Amino acid sequence: MLNVNREQVISTLETVGLKKSDGVMIHSALQFLGIPEGGMGIYFDALWAVLGIGSGTGTLVVPTFNFGFAHGQVFDQAFTPAEEMGVFPEYVRQQSGVLRSPHPMQSVAAVGHYAADLTMRDTPSAFDPGSAFDRMLELDFKLLLLGADVRFTSMIHYAEQRMQVPYRYWKEFTGEVRLTGQPPQIRTYRMFARDLTIDPDISSAPVQKALEERGLWTSVPLNYGKVALCRFRDFVSVAEELISKDPWALVLNHPK
Repeated sequence: MLNVNREQVISTLETVGLKKSDGVMIHSALQFLGIPEGGMGIYFDALWAVLGIGSGTGTLVVPTFNFGFAHGQVFDQAFTPAEEMGVFPEYVRQQSGVLRSPHPMQSVAAVGHYAADLTMRDTPSAFDPGSAFDRMLELDFKLLLLGADVRFTSMIHYAEQRMQVPYRYWKEFTGEVRLTGQPPQIRTYRMFARDLTIDPDISSAPVQKALEERGLWTSVPLNYGKVALCRFRDFVSVAEELISKDPWALVLNHPK
């Protein structure tokens, strides 16, 4: 299997269009980019350097989702791990100086200029107005895919919620939340959940295709995978445009 080093990652990030002072949310599947020389920390170090986080400019965000709260588990902001998001978000979550938002199912971890701003936001749904995702859109953040397929992009749920797609419905969850520096609390959060009677197979591929056609999607190969970049604003705008034309536009298994 091919190796990948810090210099290759920096070069690829710069080629795809990432630059100092950018705010970026990352979805990753690092196994497709090769064996990292020095461990997965090379990605964190490369992003730190390219974004200028050490000089107080850029912001790095990763999804640290964990749905145990929906099944009766306690959510501990400091210790509940990120699950089913790949290995990189959990690595980032554990790094010194990284902050985490309080949503017990769909939190994000962040470091850099806007980290405190994003992670202080505590809305009933992770995609509500005033949420971390809403604020990233407002701040013109970018979406970066490190080997990951676009179908796993969490920002699609922001568009689905705003457009009130018919294959999701509101569901509330109540349980114990342990926020850093606070006593345990019983709190209620909500999620615009998939309707399992329909069991929609959702894909963001139509969004990527439209962005590519409009020259709003940049992709660079790296070993066995790709690194891709686009603006959140473009991603959400195209997703909402598609949904407005056909509420089922992002559902692969909807019977026509």
